Amino acid sequence: MSTSNNDDDLLKEIREFTDGAIAAESGNRTEALADLKFLAGDQWPEQMKRMRQLDQRPCLTFNRLPTYLHQVTNDQRQDQVGIQVHPVGSGADKKGAEIYQGMIRRIEDSSNADVAYDTAVNSAAAIGFGFWRLVTEYESATSFNQVIKFQRIRDALKVYFDPASVEADGSDAKRCVIVSDMAKEEFKRKYPGKLEACNTALTAIGTQVQPGWMTDRMVRIVEYYYFKYKDATLYLLGDGTTVTEQPPEGVVIKATRKTQIPQLMWCKACAGAVIDRTEIMCKWIPVFPVWGDEIDIEGKVIRKGIIRDAKDPAQMYNFWMTSATEEVSLRPKTPFIGAEGQFEGHENKWKTANKQSHAYLEYKPVEINGTLAPPPMRSPMADVPVGVLQMALHAADNIKAVTGLFDSSIGARGNATSGIQEREQQRQGDMANFHFIDNLRRSIRHCGRCLADMIPHYYDAARVVEIMRENGDVEAVAINQPAVDESGAPVIDPVTQVQKILNDMTIGSYGITFDAGPSYATQREETRASMVELGKSWPKLWDVAGDIAVENMDWQGADKIARRLKASIPPNITAGDEGEDGQPSGPPPLPPEVEQALQNYDQMVEQLQQQLQEANSGLEKARIDAESREEVARINAQGKADAEEIKGYIQLLVQKLQPPPALAVKAAETEGSRPDDSQASESGATGPTGETPGS
Repeated sequence: MSTSNNDDDLLKEIREFTDGAIAAESGNRTEALADLKFLAGDQWPEQMKRMRQLDQRPCLTFNRLPTYLHQVTNDQRQDQVGIQVHPVGSGADKKGAEIYQGMIRRIEDSSNADVAYDTAVNSAAAIGFGFWRLVTEYESATSFNQVIKFQRIRDALKVYFDPASVEADGSDAKRCVIVSDMAKEEFKRKYPGKLEACNTALTAIGTQVQPGWMTDRMVRIVEYYYFKYKDATLYLLGDGTTVTEQPPEGVVIKATRKTQIPQLMWCKACAGAVIDRTEIMCKWIPVFPVWGDEIDIEGKVIRKGIIRDAKDPAQMYNFWMTSATEEVSLRPKTPFIGAEGQFEGHENKWKTANKQSHAYLEYKPVEINGTLAPPPMRSPMADVPVGVLQMALHAADNIKAVTGLFDSSIGARGNATSGIQEREQQRQGDMANFHFIDNLRRSIRHCGRCLADMIPHYYDAARVVEIMRENGDVEAVAINQPAVDESGAPVIDPVTQVQKILNDMTIGSYGITFDAGPSYATQREETRASMVELGKSWPKLWDVAGDIAVENMDWQGADKIARRLKASIPPNITAGDEGEDGQPSGPPPLPPEVEQALQNYDQMVEQLQQQLQEANSGLEKARIDAESREEVARINAQGKADAEEIKGYIQLLVQKLQPPPALAVKAAETEGSRPDDSQASESGATGPTGETPGS
């Protein structure tokens, strides 16, 4: 924590801090360097390797550890983390947060932040720690505008992070040194006259190319982050605001106190000179650690990845597999055995029988003590050393146990008896190493806070920047531009009476969250599959949201089809849709007078519809009455016709029942002589059988 601008004092401070960091981290760095060599394939102890080489014995290496390491890191690559921004302070709004979000997403994309994340977590899983950082540079060689970029740190051993830091994301660090090498010709071009001062020896574990900081081709330089503190008086004013400058006369001061204002500084130095320095506009050191396993023993922190504990089982596996190979190789070959003289005359074929495929092999019959000897035959092959191979299997199981990754986690079936059990074993393997991914998320969240703090300082001028939408589309947005109306006149804020600023990035406070999940492409594919499946069970989906389903399809022309489908959907369904800018995708709102006229037209249409309905009701009633009268008339006519028909039938029957004229005269004469003639004439005529006609 320097308070001096003197180069000699600053160089002394750098050396003291570096020496202290080396002393505090020497154990971790020594083990980390050994872990890296072991991961690269150097897996035999040096003394044993030398002895075996002298005895011309094999030293076989079966490097299984990269597979286990990649299982951890590749899981992280599939579960990318995204920084999310939301407004939390005075002056911040949703639109500003969206621009912040788009700028951060574009910064991540343009500077390959995913590579920085992957490199850091890979190093943490391998040796226990990894890093990346944010840097600033000019937008171009002819511009004064600066941009923020991600920069990966491939060699974590070249970073000396503050040993006093205890936070998981390194947000409490006060100092940091990063060592790098620069080509001598480039150094001369960028820093003329500084080369001679850089030939001072300083070495450290894991960072030395040769003893000293200069070789024939390279110059070693360090970048040093540190804080300077300026004493100041803090004034609390009557309106609740605080300032560090003496308020003018008449301003109410409620309280004062002494404070120190921190300034984050950065300098670049070689062994004997400071060659560059500047202030970094950020509250925190923009170097972000990703830690592996941490064990604090009486203040001494041990950091390691999955390689550290897997080295002994891996060496055990190499030893037993080498022993099995060696044992089998040292056993005698399996020759053909025959009686003396059986190979005479055919020696060449028998000598090449183990190399060439002969159609037949002849031998000379030989008698031994009068008995014919059996034909030559090959002796049985030596047995496989079962015990040695069993020990090798135990070593392989120990590698799985210490890494937490079993067969199901690395693509093998394992001992699972069902798919559910296999998925559960795989989930257990993922959980066993989830802390590496979780530590990465913490550091990404802190990186997002640093970005939100740096953007107002480095993007404070009127300029056009690129932002990236969630779907990957890039667009240009003007920031910090004075607002003007259509005529070009300034737009004045009615409260402050100053000209408004369009997309002012220098005001407001924005909070940072993070979201872990599938990438946008994966989400798009899952969305498409779900929509298609839903469309099969509910076909009406294509009538109300077919355009959205087609938009998520990746084949050529999908966007055109989506637009045509949307045009066929009723406007009342798509009225609430938003465009990519978050605004409704429909036409702009109508003027108030047009809206009023449309409302009047709607009322008139409603009245006309009601009148038409009433008129239709009257016509319907008249139609029904007319039809009823026609039906009644038809029924009456039919009834009359039926009655006349029935009457005709009756008359016909009566006629059929009348007696012939001769019989009628005779009957009258007979009835005239009967005593009850008067009664018979009164009761009516009877037929020949005494029945009444028609009965």
